[in-house]
Amino acid sequence: MRVGSISVGRSGDKGGTLDLTLVALDEQGYHWLESRLTEVEAQAAISRVMPGVLRRYPVPGLRALKFVIEDALPGGVYATLHAGLHWQKAAIWVLLDLELD
Repeated sequence: MRVGSISVGRSGDKGGTLDLTLVALDEQGYHWLESRLTEVEAQAAISRVMPGVLRRYPVPGLRALKFVIEDALPGGVYATLHAGLHWQKAAIWVLLDLELD
């Protein structure tokens, strides 16, 4: 199942840190995501496109999974070498496009 078929995403940045959040559309979707989209799975996907160590934080009250990647944007959003100033805003699609069993 594609992660984006049961959730929506948001991304943001603070300095060199990237914040990606997935919010499940319903409670069942949250439990599915929480059990299948592990920190290891998310790190493997993100590592293909950016540096940094990913940490996952479940937020069950909001049916959300928050992923924080330190040093994903070396030097901050204005200094990073990633293409385009707002590339970090598109980074959430790395997670939304994941296919999980």
